[in-house]
Amino acid sequence: MEVKLCRECRHSMPEPGSEWNLRCMNAEVNKRDAWALAGSKAHGSCARDEREKKWIGACGMKGALWEAK
Repeated sequence: MEVKLCRECRHSMPEPGSEWNLRCMNAEVNKRDAWALAGSKAHGSCARDEREKKWIGACGMKGALWEAK
């Protein structure tokens, strides 16, 4: 199995003010996240939280929606 790191995915970005934390900006991942959808600035969702969703997440632990930068 190929390891797909969020930091190497084109949909990730560092969180402003907390650059050690990555945000996932993938529209498919964020389409059911009220926090990601309702912000005044592009916010995305916590990449770690999304990767932690093994069975129910759009991307999940396997990085199903991962795309190289």
